[in-house]
Amino acid sequence: MKRHPLPIFLAAVFAVKLLVLLQLRDHPLLQANAGLDTTVYTTLASKVLAGNTSLAPGLYFVSPLYIYFLAAVLTMSDSLASARLVQIALGTAAVWLIFVGARAWFGERAAWSAAVLAGLTGLFTFHEVLVLQAALDPFLTAAALTTLALALTAPRAPLWFALSGVAFGIQTLNRPNVLIPCLVMIAMLAIARRWRSTVFMAAGLAIAVSPMIVRNVVVAGDWSPGSSHGGLNFYIGNNAEANGTYHVVPGITPNIVGQQQDARRVAEASVGRALDDAGVSAYFYGLGWAWIRLHPKDALALFARKLAYTFSSASITLNYSYPFYAHDAGTLLAVLFVGPWLLIPVGLVGVAIGMPADRRFEYLVWASFLPVYAVAVAIFFVTERYRLPMLVPLCMGSGAAIDAIFRLKAEATRFQPNVYGLIAIIPLAVLVNWPLHLDDGRAEERTRMAEAMVAGDKYDEAEEWVHRAERDHPSPGVLHFRVARLYILHRQPERAIEHLKISMQIDPNQPEVDYAYGQALVDAGRSAEAIPHLRNALRAGVRVDLAGYDLARALAATGNRAGALQILQTIKPENPRDADSWDALGQLAMQLESPSLAAAFFNQAIIAAPNAAKPLQDLGLALAMMGRYPEAILNLERAVLLDPADPGGQLNLAVAYAEAGRIADARARAQEALRLKPDYAKARQFLAALPRGK
Repeated sequence: MKRHPLPIFLAAVFAVKLLVLLQLRDHPLLQANAGLDTTVYTTLASKVLAGNTSLAPGLYFVSPLYIYFLAAVLTMSDSLASARLVQIALGTAAVWLIFVGARAWFGERAAWSAAVLAGLTGLFTFHEVLVLQAALDPFLTAAALTTLALALTAPRAPLWFALSGVAFGIQTLNRPNVLIPCLVMIAMLAIARRWRSTVFMAAGLAIAVSPMIVRNVVVAGDWSPGSSHGGLNFYIGNNAEANGTYHVVPGITPNIVGQQQDARRVAEASVGRALDDAGVSAYFYGLGWAWIRLHPKDALALFARKLAYTFSSASITLNYSYPFYAHDAGTLLAVLFVGPWLLIPVGLVGVAIGMPADRRFEYLVWASFLPVYAVAVAIFFVTERYRLPMLVPLCMGSGAAIDAIFRLKAEATRFQPNVYGLIAIIPLAVLVNWPLHLDDGRAEERTRMAEAMVAGDKYDEAEEWVHRAERDHPSPGVLHFRVARLYILHRQPERAIEHLKISMQIDPNQPEVDYAYGQALVDAGRSAEAIPHLRNALRAGVRVDLAGYDLARALAATGNRAGALQILQTIKPENPRDADSWDALGQLAMQLESPSLAAAFFNQAIIAAPNAAKPLQDLGLALAMMGRYPEAILNLERAVLLDPADPGGQLNLAVAYAEAGRIADARARAQEALRLKPDYAKARQFLAALPRGK
């Protein structure tokens, strides 16, 4: 029985991807609750599953395709492992599509070389096991370019052109930059008067993107085919502080949700009026273009730098560091050695020399994707995952270059014009692999691992990750500060103190560190030492509400009740609608035996959370301390109405009734508390102490 090598090869590719998936599926930094983009996508997919299929209101603030892909998979299985399994299956299909596309242009041997290189490309496999939109990029790009190759080389071209347009359109919903090369290719066909091809490809594109346009019109009144974050991304890549990669914009939190909320706040504060999503995006586009017009030379130099980064082998991380997961995590990715270092120089040469003599124009249309997409990336800013679609045609081009080398050996006696092109691989390889000394993200991932270990109460492992991270961390003081903050949250103040000491030695005079150090000292029972650090933080205006709260705690602990109350009277939460913060201030006032001040704080907590029972209970207790029982009872009754299943609330009301002389009511509430909690010793003692016969 004849064996077919391609299915066997693809099965081996899938097996390798599956092994990487198994190695990384339980990694603490790749879970749905680990933050970053993964959490955003899983949250949005959950909203779709809950019935908000249009994710109204407003424009999407991330590319939408992956949201619905994830939701579709989760309807069949609520496990992210299922989504990852589907993704590596699509990744294996991408390898097959690369084989088909390369064969259409360059022949069988080139196709095999391209497929092998794609199967050994670790970046493909890595992104395919992430819960991230980039997981679909290899498959969608391969589908688009392969159907286009078949359209430009096959006899029944119109159908393939339509399918190619659809594939490019779907990819646009996942990676908006792809729309630019797609439109360029359609324009090239139109300029050459290939009207039938133009119409079919344009129709396919329109069919694919029309659902998003219709949704945006209905939900947001906007005819945009894209999401709302394009303007901010453009500004990130084009301003006086831009360096070609992602960098933090002042006033905007560096994550997707923060960008959505803060970009609106910043834009509206600047223009002085409310803006819709399109208006916010237009505001940041305007800022970027204004800088380009005012500084054309700087803008041109920056664009050249971004192009150089686009064609560099440097790992330019955004959120997830490939070198970390390949090496620090000890996965099979370390063996999948093919990457930009090889594919860019070899692939560029292969694409350049692979043009068939009988289809020059058709090939130029297809090959234009590579340079135009590179420009589309460089218009904004460069990251590793934004460059991922480029690796698909580069795999095909590398197959062409390898095939040319084999033909060169086979026909060594004949003159081969391609030999000069192949020689160009050497200088290109030097340029592509020239060290740029960019941050590859490994130190950040090690820091996040240290934080994850603290969160999991694995303190020895956390310290090991801190040690590994500080070897090449660009800001080791920040590393120790971040880990210390988590130690404080996990009630490990002594460990936090040690890291904060190191942070202060590396970066002295940092008010944020002073505050954290003071907080840790208070938690460790060293309040006298904490006071000067907390005062420094207050003078610097750092987290006035929290620093003031901890300073009041420290003063109270040292016996300075008057000083603690003086500080406490000046504090209010940074967010006036934060009921928990108001309540915490009230609890401290109660500890300082100032029920009147506590009542003021609890009243604010009630305003912030009118349907919460706890602030009403706390206010009732404060009023009871002041002997204002009728008012106390009124608030405690409201609390019980809101949360009748709380035995503590029932007992508090019982005590207030008893103090007001309403013994029968007090007994009834105490009995209800005991019914809700049969082992409630305080309720049983209270009942025993009540006068009998009343």
